Amino acid sequence: MLSRIDQTSTSLALITDAARLLSGERPFAVRVQELLAQLRSVVPFRDGQLTCWPRGDGPDGQAEQYVDLGGWREPWDADLTNMVAARRIALRRQVNPLPELWYYGTPIQWAGRLWGVLELRTPGAEALGPADQELISGLLPLLAAAIVAEFGASTALSVSGASSALQRRPGELTKSQSRLLSEINAHMEEPHSLGDLLTAVLRWALDATGAEAGAVSLVDHASQDVILQVFEGYGMAPFGYDTIGEPQRRHPWAQSVSGKVARDARAVLLRDVAQDPDYQPVVPEIRAELAFPIVHDGQSLAVLQLDSPRSAAFGEGEQAFIRALCAAVVQPLRRALRAQELLETSTQLGQVFSSLPTGLALLDGQGCVLRYNPAWLSVWGLGPLELNEAFQVPWDLIPLLLPRLAEPLALTDFAATGQRKPTEVLSTSVQLRHPHQELHLLAIPTRDSLGQLTGRLWVASDVTREREADRLKSEFVSVVSHELRTPLTSILGYTELLMARDFAPKEQKEFIKTVYDEASHLSQIVEDLLGVTRLESGKVKLNQWVVSMRQLINEVIAQINMHLTSRHRLVIDLPAQLPPAYIDRDKAKQILFNLLTNAVKYSPKGGEIILSAQETTALPDDHPPGRWLMISVADQGMGIPEEDIPRIWERFYRVDNSNTRRIGGTGLGLSIVKSLVDMHGGRIWATSTVGKGSTFAFTLPVATELVRT
Repeated sequence: MLSRIDQTSTSLALITDAARLLSGERPFAVRVQELLAQLRSVVPFRDGQLTCWPRGDGPDGQAEQYVDLGGWREPWDADLTNMVAARRIALRRQVNPLPELWYYGTPIQWAGRLWGVLELRTPGAEALGPADQELISGLLPLLAAAIVAEFGASTALSVSGASSALQRRPGELTKSQSRLLSEINAHMEEPHSLGDLLTAVLRWALDATGAEAGAVSLVDHASQDVILQVFEGYGMAPFGYDTIGEPQRRHPWAQSVSGKVARDARAVLLRDVAQDPDYQPVVPEIRAELAFPIVHDGQSLAVLQLDSPRSAAFGEGEQAFIRALCAAVVQPLRRALRAQELLETSTQLGQVFSSLPTGLALLDGQGCVLRYNPAWLSVWGLGPLELNEAFQVPWDLIPLLLPRLAEPLALTDFAATGQRKPTEVLSTSVQLRHPHQELHLLAIPTRDSLGQLTGRLWVASDVTREREADRLKSEFVSVVSHELRTPLTSILGYTELLMARDFAPKEQKEFIKTVYDEASHLSQIVEDLLGVTRLESGKVKLNQWVVSMRQLINEVIAQINMHLTSRHRLVIDLPAQLPPAYIDRDKAKQILFNLLTNAVKYSPKGGEIILSAQETTALPDDHPPGRWLMISVADQGMGIPEEDIPRIWERFYRVDNSNTRRIGGTGLGLSIVKSLVDMHGGRIWATSTVGKGSTFAFTLPVATELVRT
């Protein structure tokens, strides 16, 4: 990299050579070609073009063009040439649609007149930077003099032009800037979306000032934030990324220069951003920053921010133009903000309407569906379906639901009532079958902005789970109150007898044993309730070890013997070789104990209870792979109806017949058993024949070498 002294020396040498070359006698076209070749040796560029107006009258006159394509054949953009000529400012920007290519064009002016435009193109965002632009600026007077000398332009006209330029007051718009501002005002009369408007404002500002980067931010006075909307020249995310990886667009107005402008509603010009404590570094090469507020009624609506690596980038002319631009855009911006606010409100309502799990359908006065959300069809169980424009409720809805509707006439009557009483809020319940489903239907009258009735909004909510929860709650209260009352009655009765009078020691012992048994039963009920609660909350954890199933079964038999009567006979069927299991010993004993006590309880007439265990590969279809022990408990009791088997694993569910009501129980045992088996990764199932008995089988994992290590 050249030092600053070396760069200066090289630039002076080039300007000296260029002056000698341009003042020579060879044809002007040859001199231009050699000048571009000399310039390429110091400023790398792909191709260049010089456009001349021999009379110094700019685009209004006859142009002469000299092109150095540098072996490249991409045509030049005449619009860019005219833009530089019309606005008489240097322009550096990316070339669309070639984002890797950068363009730099600068006007050749002298004595207030435009003699030509020098344009260069080259790949790379770092090319044609401030140092290169400074060198090119040194060549412009030489080119202007060469053009005048070559084409013999009138010196009198040039002097007149110079006088006109000198007489223009500081900060006054040039003719080209005034012309551009007129075009902008005409453009602003048309309606624009907020994004399009702010993008256009930024583009006009960049083109008119030659700034290399810029942004427009809105001001949120309620939260005292500045919100970045559009930007160019900074990269993907000027202010970095937030915690979830999204570009950071909002920052407090207590920070940054744009925040200060938003607070004070006053413009700020920094010639050296490093000297200002409010400046937040965005791009390292930025040196000058110009920030202007767009103000209405003393409050800033937005902030236009322009940045450049050139300290003298923003002169009085550029400031005057930006000031005029910000004033011209106030009313269009207010209209766009109002339209954006309405659009955001509409979008939010649309998202709510589309995202609600509750089915919503807007009907007209005749019951035709005007609009509905995705949940409207799914809540009825209809799946994807396109409703035609004439779809009417309930006449077109009932045929789709007829196989499942328990009472089709009830839905028809509900709709008819809504037609007769259009101002009333109505509600009803709808029962669907196969599978069972309960819907709560609400019909609300709708009105337009003038208060006139327009139809109804139907709200369909699936309340199946809520109804099931209510049923379970009622059943829980009923079962638990009954199960608690029975042992409590015995405990209270026998203790009252013991307190009332003296009994023989033998009788006292029998009474106390009865009280103890009933208290134990009461304790078991409470333990089952607590067990279900712990399982549902996820607080139960397995403590798995390698356990001998033969030993564990012997321990359970010792516990269960006290529950067996003389009418029952327990048969143990175990193979000679039974592999150990990888289980939680206490949880596995609880599973076996519950199943065996159920077998005794639901075999009131006695019979065999067979407990068997073996390693098996005959597993259910949904069973996970691996090595598994299958343990089964079979009884010769009353059995379970086939239609009730899928529900016996539910909490508080008990088969509804006189025998089970007489036997009692909370209906929690099998629910607990299933949860514990599932925690081990196994499966549990049941087969039964009414009057002949039931078999419950479940699986537990075999302790393989993998789990042992």
